[in-house]
Amino acid sequence: MKKNKKNFWPPDSLFSINSGFSDVELENLCSENQLFTDNSLTCSPIWLYWTVEIYSFGKCYREWLGLPKWFPLPLYGDHGVTFSGTYSSHEAKSKPNIHLTWFSNRFESLQLRSSKKVIHIPHPWILYRHRHKIIRQESARGTLIFYSHSNENIEIKNYDWDKYFSDLKNLPQEYHPLSICLHKHDVNKKVHQKIRKYGIPIISAGETSSSLFVDRFYDIASRFKYATSNSGGSDLFICEELGVKYFIFGESPTYFNFGDIELPVGGMKPRDDIGKEASLKKYNLFTIGSSSSQMEKKIFVTNVMGLDVDEAKAKTELLAALRKELQRHSVEVFFNILKTLLNCVKKPFYNLNRKK
Repeated sequence: MKKNKKNFWPPDSLFSINSGFSDVELENLCSENQLFTDNSLTCSPIWLYWTVEIYSFGKCYREWLGLPKWFPLPLYGDHGVTFSGTYSSHEAKSKPNIHLTWFSNRFESLQLRSSKKVIHIPHPWILYRHRHKIIRQESARGTLIFYSHSNENIEIKNYDWDKYFSDLKNLPQEYHPLSICLHKHDVNKKVHQKIRKYGIPIISAGETSSSLFVDRFYDIASRFKYATSNSGGSDLFICEELGVKYFIFGESPTYFNFGDIELPVGGMKPRDDIGKEASLKKYNLFTIGSSSSQMEKKIFVTNVMGLDVDEAKAKTELLAALRKELQRHSVEVFFNILKTLLNCVKKPFYNLNRKK
C-alpha cells in the first residue's frame, strides 16, 4: 500500500477507504499530539471564542475575509447546523455583540428577539469548498456511515447497534462498500474497538480543533456516492451540498444529557417550535424511502446552509462588525496577538526537531 501523499494527513499514515484506519492510527489522529503537530505547520492563532474556530471554521473565516492566519476573531456564532430559533446560554452570554448564523429560519427568529447584531452568512465550509474547488470524485462509490456521535456530556443510550449495522449490510449492492466515520469524541471513548466486530472499515477526520479538519472531512466524503446516519447532523447538509446523496437510515437515537449544565438532565428534545419543525422536515425529506424530490431537498439544504445569501454583502457587513469588535476587545486582541506570535517563534524549532 502506498503512503498517503496529501499533506493534510499524517505523513506516516496509510490512508485507505477500503481498509480504514487501525486503532493506533485513529487514536493518534484524534489526539492532542496530532493537534499540536497540525497547528505547528502554520502560525495557528490562539482562540478567543471556540464557536468560530472549531471544525476549521477559523481558517475558513480568515480566508474568506482576507485576514492573516494568526489574526484573532472576536466573533461568535453557530458552530454547526443549529435548528433552534433561540440562543443557547453560552451564546446569549458571550461578549461579542454579533452572532453569525446560516440557517434562514434561525436568523429571522434571532433578529426579532436578540440585542446582538445577527449576521446571515453562507456556511463557512461551503465558502471554503468553492474557493478550493473541492468536488465529489468521479470514482466515488459506496456509502459513508456517520456514526451519530456523543460528546463529553451527552450519550446515546439503549440503541440496538447490532440491528443497525446488520440492516446496513443488507442494503442493495449499489450502496456498497461501506465505511464508518467516527467523531473524535467516540474515538477517545474507544467506540472503534467496540464496533470492530461488525467488520466495516473505520475512518475519522480526526481532531476537531485542527485547522486541517475541514480538508480531511472533504477528502473522505468526496470519495463516496452515498452517506448516511440514523440522525443526520451537519454531515447531512455538507454531503448533500457536495453532491454525495444522503439518507437517514435506522431507528432515530435518543440523546441523554448527563453533564452539560446548560441543558436539562435526561433525554434531549428540540428547544422550540422552529427546531421541531426543521427536525421533522429533515426526517420527512431524507429518511430512506422518502418520496420527496431532489428539488425539495435542495431547497431545504439551501435554507439551512445559507446558500442563497448574498456573499459579497455578507462579507462587507461582517468586516464592518469585526472592526467594531476589535475595538471592544482591544485588550484581549493585544494579548492574543502577542501570545500567538510567541508561539509562532517557537514552532520552527519544533518542526526542525521533527525532521530528525
